[in-house]
Amino acid sequence: MAKGKKKKKKKKSERKAAEQVGITQAVRRDDAPAYLIQRTARLLRVLFLRIVQSDGSNITPEIWMVLSRLLVRDGQYQNELADATFRDRPNLSRIVVGLEERGFVTRRGDEGDRRRVRVYLTRSGRSLVHDTAPLAIRTRDKLYEGIKDKDLKSFRKVLRTIEANALATMETFDAESGERPAAADVAPSTDA
Repeated sequence: MAKGKKKKKKKKSERKAAEQVGITQAVRRDDAPAYLIQRTARLLRVLFLRIVQSDGSNITPEIWMVLSRLLVRDGQYQNELADATFRDRPNLSRIVVGLEERGFVTRRGDEGDRRRVRVYLTRSGRSLVHDTAPLAIRTRDKLYEGIKDKDLKSFRKVLRTIEANALATMETFDAESGERPAAADVAPSTDA
């Protein structure tokens, strides 16, 4: 069988299998876990922006992730921050430059290798994280209201399993296509 026909046949069988399990059925799309995860993530981003802006802060969830990661472990390399926050390196670099211009972080060359840059929180950056953290904690507690600890633990486990499966699928896909993903694209989550 010709290569093109084999590929067409495979795609047709994959499409048919998807229809059988209801993935492409219009009635169930809004109940699909991936849809719910994406929708919830977008909603949480909007909620975060409203909360911090009402409090007078002018930070985004992306900025918060970088600053809070630095609070946990100050002096990280930029590539470590990119991996930890699932940002590509150019995007993270822009965030760090903006944070440095606002006086929240400072960048310094590594003593052992001047080509590598470490990012440190400044006093203002540390203060911003400490001032914003109680607001973030109150909001998180409100979001988790009515959810039992065991259910939250199970939910985290399910999300980590989905994440691990997605990473494994990406690696398989990349190996088959001959592409190599950026480290920021495949960094496993270490969030609790």
